[in-house]
Amino acid sequence: MANYKKELSKDQLNVVYNGEGYSLVLSGPGSGKTRTLVYRTAFLIEKGVPASKILLLTFTKKASNEMNSRIFDIVEREQRDIWGGTFHHIGNIILKNYARRIGYAPKFTIIDEEDSRNLISLILKEKKEKGVPKAPVIKKIVSLSVNSKKSLEEITGRHFPYINEDMISIIEEVEKEYQNRKREGNVMDFDDLLFNWDKILSFNDIRKELSSSFSYILIDEYQDTNTIQDMIARKMSSENNNLLAVGDDAQSIYSFRGANIENILNFSKNYSNAKIFRLEENYRSTCEILSVANNVIQNNQNRLEKRLKSTRSGEKPIVYPCSNSFNQAKYIADYIEKEGNYSKTAVLFRAHFHSVEIEMELIKRRIPYLLRGGVRFFEQSHVKDLIAFLKILNNYYDEVSWYRILTRKEGIGDTYARKITKKILGIENMVSLLRERDKIFLLLSSKKAKESLSEIFSLLGKALNKETEKAIDIFMQDFYNEYLNLSFDNATERRGDLKKIKEISGRYEGVDDMFAEFALSENYESDLPKKDAVVLSTIHQAKGLEWDNVFIISLKEGDFPHSLSLEEELIEEERRLFYVAVTRAKKRLFLLYPLYNHHKREHSNPSRFLREAENIEINTNNDIEIDFCDDEWETFGS
Repeated sequence: MANYKKELSKDQLNVVYNGEGYSLVLSGPGSGKTRTLVYRTAFLIEKGVPASKILLLTFTKKASNEMNSRIFDIVEREQRDIWGGTFHHIGNIILKNYARRIGYAPKFTIIDEEDSRNLISLILKEKKEKGVPKAPVIKKIVSLSVNSKKSLEEITGRHFPYINEDMISIIEEVEKEYQNRKREGNVMDFDDLLFNWDKILSFNDIRKELSSSFSYILIDEYQDTNTIQDMIARKMSSENNNLLAVGDDAQSIYSFRGANIENILNFSKNYSNAKIFRLEENYRSTCEILSVANNVIQNNQNRLEKRLKSTRSGEKPIVYPCSNSFNQAKYIADYIEKEGNYSKTAVLFRAHFHSVEIEMELIKRRIPYLLRGGVRFFEQSHVKDLIAFLKILNNYYDEVSWYRILTRKEGIGDTYARKITKKILGIENMVSLLRERDKIFLLLSSKKAKESLSEIFSLLGKALNKETEKAIDIFMQDFYNEYLNLSFDNATERRGDLKKIKEISGRYEGVDDMFAEFALSENYESDLPKKDAVVLSTIHQAKGLEWDNVFIISLKEGDFPHSLSLEEELIEEERRLFYVAVTRAKKRLFLLYPLYNHHKREHSNPSRFLREAENIEINTNNDIEIDFCDDEWETFGS
């Protein structure tokens, strides 16, 4: 039996003993929410509730395994048959018993994301539609529509504004056929596990049976639930009226995945006589770090009242205004070299492209690092596409780059690309190629392939002998913007990556120097040790983690908050994202702000989040060479 009074704080104990009925636990970062959920579950079992009557829902398999393991350490072996798992896992188990009511056989199979996209690709090929979004984009649109219970038109208007009415009409046809094919094949995708779980709960007899099966339902990370998960929670708890939801509205940062913050904000409205508990004691960070988080988040209008506190004191967070992002990277690398203990340090950023200069600087100095949430910047496919284009302009005989660019156009597959490349390399130079382009067209029988090749030649003709920045503009406007929109469900983020290359290019005298540094970066990184490594991470990927030292970079308007998130609702999520970043730090927090772009000498405005922070220290021993700096910053740090 657990010693609850010894092992829990007063606030945690209150939840464990009194979390009956509809209860919302507002749990700040580092406040021991997992411990509270584990001990609440163990307490119910010790009180006599059969473990099989408890449903514990989480968002990741890792979180589920951790909770189950910790519960099993407390309760007896015969009391371990808890229904614990992710929403999708539990949905799958339940649907096996009720599949026939919605037209499925019980032995349905589940298709993963790759299989889902492949099925949509097959449907697109059969329809022979051209100029429409590719399977990954359509799958993302359909998924958001299902989980938010919004129409395809609403989803595209909010998340994919470049998709026109004609495209929406085609997507609707594809989506209808996709649903039919799944039903005919007796398969479900991950979204169906939630959609169909909610659907069977619309049958009154099934709802009563299922909701009576569980005396207590506990849900972790409630701020991340989408509309359909919230509806499932309401229906599953409708008989016993025992729902304990644990979460933090200030950490709701996944709206792009369909998470609906209104679920947690409106908990008291949705459930009459709901109890509200608060876990505000933070066991991770110093009070100076928490002061920044508290003062910034209070600027959000849509929030639930909570203020983090700590018994630990430490250093004031440091704001470091530096002249540009290269010097930002040098400052971070200097600190890391001096302090050592690489694995205790993290560099966090709003978007992946913010990390480019830091990756390059760490590699130069042979400082090992791990990148969370994606591949290295220069290994990304869209980055390689742009670099391939620039390489062709710089080195006509670059066979690999020719092949890559050719295969990016519709109608030019592997066979055509190899034939065209071989013919191109037999022509003297780019000027001769553009003059003799008809010789290349003779290799092609497909009208679409000829149209695509003509577009590539036109693109190269426009960009030939142009400065690198202008060539990149031509590449984006005449060729790649549409490709990004139709091919990727995160086209905006990828476009930002390519703009970063344009920005970086202004630092080099010639494109050869830039390519050399990129290539050397790739080579040096491959053999760096990873056991003790600095972590580079997007803030979204860093949620739930912690480090002694945390650098939050590119804190300027347009970068963080993002330029496309300036509406009030979106700004509030950006502010929550900053809150999450700040609360990853245990001992030391560094907030960095580059004042200028590298080559344009444009003045950047500091992030509004810096202006909203208090009790921060301005580091003036830096590389700034501009005279407005002192006036710009004297309002901070008070």
